[in-house]
Amino acid sequence: MNVFQNPLVRIIASIAVGLLLLFYPNAALPTILLIIGILVGLPSLYTILAYLLSGASKHNEPFPVLSAILLLFGCSLILVPSWYIGVTIYVLGGALVLIGVYQLLYLLTLKKAIKRKAGWVSYLLPVIILLIGIEILVNPFSATERIIVATFGAATLLYGITDLLYYIRLR
Repeated sequence: MNVFQNPLVRIIASIAVGLLLLFYPNAALPTILLIIGILVGLPSLYTILAYLLSGASKHNEPFPVLSAILLLFGCSLILVPSWYIGVTIYVLGGALVLIGVYQLLYLLTLKKAIKRKAGWVSYLLPVIILLIGIEILVNPFSATERIIVATFGAATLLYGITDLLYYIRLR
């Protein structure tokens, strides 16, 4: 089972990333890219080593090409994070837009399922997250990296807190 299917893991991860981005904005992006590189590279390395050590090539099983590609990607994230930082700004903005839209659609679905209004405050946080994501996509380099990272950190922290409130409320 994928560990990120557990809502508490997602909530804790988003709050932790939001706090990291807020309190350590200069080191946050390289650290996040390093963590992603490790999380992508280690399972890929394990798959390749398991393939090579099991003698699967003798049994005509194909080489895990996807694992090799992911291992190269993970290594590049670890070794050259500065190149990815420029790309990451767009990815972070796009993620916020998707998260904001998802939360709005989730609230609309809840409204239909429960037959009760969620209240305008429930819609406020997803709209703020959506607007911050749009702002980052429209003006990714108009402000300094620190401001963009802090903005994304605040939005990520807001997302985690919002999901925690939903989790507690619907439990």
